[in-house]
Amino acid sequence: MKYLRTTLLSGLALALCIALPTFAREETKTLSRIAVIGASMSDGFGVRVSTTLPDGKKISEAVNLASLVKASCKDPSIVVVNYTSSLYFMNPARTAKSSATRACGANAQEMPTCVLAVDWLFWNGYGENNVKGQKMSTDQERMELLDNALACLEPFCAANIPVVLGDFPDMHSAIGGGMISAPMVPSVECLTALNARVAQWALSKKNVCIVPLSKLTQDLLQKKSIHAAGREWDTQTLGPLLQKDRLHPTFAGTVTVLAAALDALDTKTDNAALKGFEIDPAVLRERFVTQLKVSATKTGDAATVPVGKPETPSSNDATAPTHSAPSSGAQSPSSAPTAPPTHVPNAVPPTP
Repeated sequence: MKYLRTTLLSGLALALCIALPTFAREETKTLSRIAVIGASMSDGFGVRVSTTLPDGKKISEAVNLASLVKASCKDPSIVVVNYTSSLYFMNPARTAKSSATRACGANAQEMPTCVLAVDWLFWNGYGENNVKGQKMSTDQERMELLDNALACLEPFCAANIPVVLGDFPDMHSAIGGGMISAPMVPSVECLTALNARVAQWALSKKNVCIVPLSKLTQDLLQKKSIHAAGREWDTQTLGPLLQKDRLHPTFAGTVTVLAAALDALDTKTDNAALKGFEIDPAVLRERFVTQLKVSATKTGDAATVPVGKPETPSSNDATAPTHSAPSSGAQSPSSAPTAPPTHVPNAVPPTP
């Protein structure tokens, strides 16, 4: 009996020794390959970091969400893959399917272990084109667009890959800012219905966490500070969080969105997400400035870029991802519009 008890205890100890490393691997794996999918906000529309060289020359570079994520990673081995497009609005149904499919990768090695889709839904509720690419005239068509987009995320759900999904902000205040017109903006009632559908869908998906862009935007417009990642984000200390078009975030605003996304992701990674990223806007800006200066001293030498680049598949397709931040911090191979991205870890290919 004593021998049996000893054997059982030994077996249990062995099982724990095998299981615990597995859990540790799974936690690490969650953030080993991050895919960023989305529209113009994630694509870095209008966001640039600039500096002045000792000779007085001013230089700048574009910054998108993927490059910001890469720059903020404390673990340099994390791969960040970019599938965003500022032209998402032209054919949202097609772009939703294309970007989600490409982000899945062609094999297990290319499949992401986390997906950031903060503004990916935006044009699947906003805009003027329905699921068939025709002019939209009813709220029901907006709901159909949303359902089509959510269906595109099902492969990630089936594989239990964490998806950080932003809901719909109320951007009525951006009408007249030069980017969106009244017919492109859903009614308040429609926005409420769209967000209710998103919340309902997410409740049935254990891998999905919601970034409450609706609340963040409301707080911002009401001049309230935004609480994210354990700190307060406000215009008094950070400067403007929205650009003059009242639609797209500034650099500091994009960092704020990243902080909110990491807050959401923390719920799916046993509170590991926030620990792995630097989210101080001043520190991140300085990293980009340093990178700019290093690159400027060795013009044309792509290998001098210190923190890698985002993978941004190049294409002439109007709905394919664009190249808003080619020289920032994640990797960027070229591929045909319908081909899956290829990737060599930590390689730095030529700027498209």
